[in-house]
Amino acid sequence: MTEDLARYYEEWWENPRDPRDQVFKRLNRVVRKFLPPGAGKTALDVGSGKGAIVSFLREKDYRVTALDLNGNFLREIKQRFPEVECLEGRFGEVDCRGPYDLVTAVEFIQNLDLPELDRFFEKAAGLTGHLIVTVSNRKSLHGFWARWRGFIKDFVHVYTPREVERRLEAGGFRIVRRRGVGFLTPLTWHPGFKRKILPVWLARAVNPVADRLLPRLCHLYYLEAVKNHQEVKP
Repeated sequence: MTEDLARYYEEWWENPRDPRDQVFKRLNRVVRKFLPPGAGKTALDVGSGKGAIVSFLREKDYRVTALDLNGNFLREIKQRFPEVECLEGRFGEVDCRGPYDLVTAVEFIQNLDLPELDRFFEKAAGLTGHLIVTVSNRKSLHGFWARWRGFIKDFVHVYTPREVERRLEAGGFRIVRRRGVGFLTPLTWHPGFKRKILPVWLARAVNPVADRLLPRLCHLYYLEAVKNHQEVKP
């Protein structure tokens, strides 16, 4: 399964041929907007991919550690950001030398089943008091469509925002910010993102309003949480 996951993301991560790409970019803009100033603080980015969130963290002057399964992605990150520490492997198995002022996990937890998700939050709670995660929403139009058409890979696990919120709260975190992204995500009839039936232009037109009105029905859901005793600057 790890090999299948690696091949999939090698092909489709930040690939402009993926009609969902504009929704993922919209999510990245939300993350970038809400990242607090780093001023030399430490951040761990889990599931760094090609380094979009790493770049935002460096912009904010964080000292960054990037963690990913894919060594090729990490080598690209190291070339772009020589000062970033790179850790290769599974989050649950890698020795992350925390604590960190911030942990980000953007487009990551959908690759964890329920026991792995609980272990992720347990480990994250021991590493940081400030956590940003995103959810691939089972109750979104995209979630319903992908299940009905059989597009969901064996390594993908979709959750509702409330399911993830409950686990965060059980782990001692308090939600301080929520945002929905992608009420309409471009849909295709065939796997491999072929034969679009919900075009990109329509999603771009609808989402700026629909994301605000119906956040819990959006394809992607941004959650920012802090330990109960901590505050976060707006």
